[in-house]
Amino acid sequence: MGRWVVVVDRSIGNQNDLDEVAHFEGNRDEARARLYEIARTHRPAVGLRQKRRQVYRIGDGDAYYVNVEGAMSTHRVMYRLAELEWSTHPESWPWAWS
Repeated sequence: MGRWVVVVDRSIGNQNDLDEVAHFEGNRDEARARLYEIARTHRPAVGLRQKRRQVYRIGDGDAYYVNVEGAMSTHRVMYRLAELEWSTHPESWPWAWS
């Protein structure tokens, strides 16, 4: 069973923003299913009034490109899945695995 993180990469103008969206344990299939659900439902901006969302799978399903059209703006984001490979103290991280 692996430890996973889903990251979202937002590009707005010339700025890039990378955030961690979810942390969890599971096998690769469970992690990909969780990533897909996040790509379909996560709001990339506070107050975004979604009118249309397009979700594109990249490769085998470890990343998704999402185009969200809102009432006032369009957001283009990448959701990526990453598995923990190594850490000095994974059990002391400030967030809980669920």
